[in-house]
Amino acid sequence: MRRPRNRRLLTVLVAAAATVAALLSAPSAAHAESNGGVRVMPLGDSITDGFNVPGGYRINLWRALANAGHPVDFVGSQFNGPADLPDHDHEGHPGWRIDEVDANATAWVTATAPRSVLIHLGTNDVIQNYALGTAPARLSALVDKVRTAAPNAEVFVASIIPLSDAGREAGAAAFNATLPGIVAGKGAKVHFVDMHAALTTADLADGVHPNRGGYDKMAARWASALAAVPGSAGDDGAATTLPAGSYVSLRATTACCTTRYARHQNGLGYTETVSSASDALLKQDATWKVVPGLAGGCYSLQARNYPTYYLRHQNGRVKISADDGGALMRADATWCPKTGAGGVRLASWNFPGSYLRHINAELWLATPGGTAAQDSTGSFVPDITWAVAPPWAP
Repeated sequence: MRRPRNRRLLTVLVAAAATVAALLSAPSAAHAESNGGVRVMPLGDSITDGFNVPGGYRINLWRALANAGHPVDFVGSQFNGPADLPDHDHEGHPGWRIDEVDANATAWVTATAPRSVLIHLGTNDVIQNYALGTAPARLSALVDKVRTAAPNAEVFVASIIPLSDAGREAGAAAFNATLPGIVAGKGAKVHFVDMHAALTTADLADGVHPNRGGYDKMAARWASALAAVPGSAGDDGAATTLPAGSYVSLRATTACCTTRYARHQNGLGYTETVSSASDALLKQDATWKVVPGLAGGCYSLQARNYPTYYLRHQNGRVKISADDGGALMRADATWCPKTGAGGVRLASWNFPGSYLRHINAELWLATPGGTAAQDSTGSFVPDITWAVAPPWAP
């Protein structure tokens, strides 16, 4: 059955507008941003791309995961969104149907090896009235293709969001009704996400694409789905312990810097290469005693050669300061360890979403997605992960 001319024209115009919007909103930064976090692929059409609101649900999803201790690495061949979205990579293609995404899925997934894939797809099949009777089978085949390309990935399949047009919404409802059964037959690594129930037509900007509030609701639903599957956004971030009463050295785990250790020099925190040939002063500066947290919990790091001084942050910079008994100093000098791949993350006691980070050989308090230079996303995860090593100055 042929589609009416006006409907076909509307479809073309919507797809073209989405493509233009994506190009205009693309930031000037380099593609393929990576912070070293767990790779998550947002996969879909213009709603994944973020039509009407560049970045779409990816803006709040990234922040929700980062605030939960999971600064994930979005992956994909596409790149767009506002400057305040820390990671612009995605696999959202405006105007594309399931079959068009399917034709490229193996290459995209193989190239990026995602830990999790977020699929919201089928809206264009409905809008274009494209063989809707077989749309569920096409989506099922797409899921199989993704699973084959990334057999260890968690795959999240969302129902498509509401559509304002009654006829289109009926098609969406029929398509959505098949998805739980499809997902149930795919095994433990495929999960259904009821995205349709998360929004109403009041959350749409143009009858098809969400407004900002709608995208935020999508972000919250995705975040809840990932949180319900351990490891899908990373296994790190759990509270852990340090060897209380012991001297330790903190070695950087970023690939560039694995011979560098956290040290103090002239009152400020840095990283520097330390070896058995290093002088005694450097070895002492790079050694810390793990003591009970000055704020009353977690831990503080006492300087080996200045035992009344502790590692603390102040106005973002990390330094050593004497314990003056004040509540602020004691809070600034208290660190709470969390697990991380290859080491621990040291979260601030009074800024629990911020971490001890090395950047440009300096020590800073960094917040994933923050606006300061030390918050930059590049290599963020390895930069905040420290190997607790034997002390250079026992």
